[in-house]
Amino acid sequence: MRKHTVAAAMMAGLFCMPAAWAQEMNETERFAREYMEHYSAVDWDTMEGYLAEDVVFADPTAMGPDYGQDGALYEGREAVMEALRSFSASYNPIELGFEWDTVFESNGRVVFMGHVNALYPARTEGQNFRWRAEQVTVVTVRDGVVIRHDDYANYANPEQGLIPAAE
Repeated sequence: MRKHTVAAAMMAGLFCMPAAWAQEMNETERFAREYMEHYSAVDWDTMEGYLAEDVVFADPTAMGPDYGQDGALYEGREAVMEALRSFSASYNPIELGFEWDTVFESNGRVVFMGHVNALYPARTEGQNFRWRAEQVTVVTVRDGVVIRHDDYANYANPEQGLIPAAE
């Protein structure tokens, strides 16, 4: 009987959260959404301003000759930005083009679920190369900065090919 009383009290507490806590959740999600807009647009300079000095950027699902079995891991703002700028120099992305079907915040972590729709210039005039895959990103925000960014993409099964370039 006592177990049920404790559980009921805990559940009641969840439904009666202080307005300040709800406001904080909204601010955290807003901040993370802004950050992800810059990531999506390949706006590294603006994105950098959101990162903590000791940020961790991980993509354990990353595949390729530059990554081991545990994918990609960058520690510190300088290492993260170097990796992103190197990616841009190598592949010249137009945009990452994220589309999020679901976004929610819990305990300072904002979870984005949807797709990456990366566009790259193609050698064929009037065409772009599109690389689309399912993606989940978790952005952890503390004290007004991103302290951790985790990407999980379906690298093994993307949709890819040429599409007409937007005018």
